[in-house]
Amino acid sequence: MSRPRLVGMAHLPALPGTTAGGPAALAPVLEAALADARVLEEAGFDAVLVQNSLDRPTRERVDALAVAQLAVVTARVRAATGLVVGVNVIKNDGPAAMAVAAAADADFIRVKVLTGSVLSAEGLLAGCAPETHAVRSRSGARAAIWADCYEPTSRALVRDDFDAALVDALDFGLADAVIVTGRTTEETLVLAEQARKLQPGAHLVIGGRVDVESVAQAFDTADTVIIGSALKARPGIAGRVDPGKARALAAAAGAR
Repeated sequence: MSRPRLVGMAHLPALPGTTAGGPAALAPVLEAALADARVLEEAGFDAVLVQNSLDRPTRERVDALAVAQLAVVTARVRAATGLVVGVNVIKNDGPAAMAVAAAADADFIRVKVLTGSVLSAEGLLAGCAPETHAVRSRSGARAAIWADCYEPTSRALVRDDFDAALVDALDFGLADAVIVTGRTTEETLVLAEQARKLQPGAHLVIGGRVDVESVAQAFDTADTVIIGSALKARPGIAGRVDPGKARALAAAAGAR
């Protein structure tokens, strides 16, 4: 897989069967995912990242129902667009994401904690690199593994070990790409520059905190940028991708 440049998030509504979703039909989730993917494709994005973003509360591993539903949604997005397609199963289910990718022929997965451990709302999350690679190996999946370094919705147990965390993800976790995201746009850009100096040949992805005003600068360092809440009409991850904001971000990303 080539390195997609601009990735847009498809933040799914809560899946049926979760506490937030309750007993419900999958059809509205499918419609939301397809709507977001089509808007992103028409705007000029390279890829879409499907995530079960609004499932609440979450745990480190999801259940069989969620895996099956995400496989259906991802496969439909794959069939309906020409976009590169990724999967992220929250909170940290790398093996499930790889299983979904194998079933849906997705191109990459995002894993929030591939190596190391972090403190999160779900508790202490531990790396899942061996299990994730094992699913890829035995399923024959072709999906690349993108690993977060300092994932922003969790708290690093040792905050000043960014260099070591980067090495862990790439060398010990055998990640195909590393994702960096700070608490602010400025911190994100600094971390990206630091990662580029330490690992100049790595596929470097900025995972968030980027908007229409900063996306061109982000590409001065990163190979790939993931856009999430900046695509929405209202701040946050709820709601659908706004076509006007998607077009503006794609245009700004190309104006280098």
